[in-house]
Order: sequence, then C-alpha cells, then structure tokens
Amino acid sequence: MISGKKLKELRLIRNLTQKELAIKSGISDAAIRNYELGNRSPTKQQLDKIASALNCDPGAITDHNLYTNIDFYQIIFDLETNFTLRPYRDESGMSFLMSNSPEFNDFLKEWDDMRKKHYNNEISDEEFRDWKISYPKKSALLKK
Repeated sequence: MISGKKLKELRLIRNLTQKELAIKSGISDAAIRNYELGNRSPTKQQLDKIASALNCDPGAITDHNLYTNIDFYQIIFDLETNFTLRPYRDESGMSFLMSNSPEFNDFLKEWDDMRKKHYNNEISDEEFRDWKISYPKKSALLKK
C-alpha cells in the first residue's frame, strides 16, 4: 500500500505539484491527491509509473507497516536467509548484524558514509533524505 505521507514528501523534494506529478506519471491529479490523502491506493502498475516519475524505487513510497519492535524483529528473521544476516557480539558485548552478502555490505558502507556526511554537514537534511528515498537510483555503487 502506498504511503501518502512519503509520496507527498518526495513530490515536494522533487519540487513538483500534484498536477505536474500527474502529467509525468500519466495518472490524473485527482488520483495523486487521493493517494496522498490515503483515500485510495494505486495498482502496482500505477505505483510503478509514479515511482518512475519521481525517480525512486516503488518501495520508497510504500508503507511497510512497522509499528512495533516485534514487527522489525520478524522482518530480520525473514531476511536472515536471503541476506545471510546473523547476530554478532564483539568482545565488549556490543551486538551487530553481520552479512556474507557483498551487495548488502556495500549498501551498509554507503549508508554509513552518507550518515557521516550528513552528521558533518557535508550534505543537508534534504539531500540525505533524497538519497535514502532515491536509493538505489542515486547510489554511488551504480556509478562505478
């Protein structure tokens, strides 16, 4: 299901009106308005068109319905196999998630780099949010 809040936020980051997004995506401005208000949800095909017009992955404007820590833990369990995630505890007792997936590790490194740039004021709040919403389309890994 689409997140109206995320859709509106990304539309505004892209400096688009609802009408402009409607034109770029080939969907009516009334539909865009209803998606943002949470009155309707687009089909998969419509969601893909909107994401393409916003230059983002459809997952960036989807509501993932994580309401509790338990919801998050269950997702980690589900991803354990696909991403070879496993818990790890260092000598100090700190716990981490580790993975044997080079792609996942590259993502974590890039995310860490971007967080540091944001913390050090090398990029703005908006640029950091845009990078996250636009991932993987704005990934430095794609430029290699």
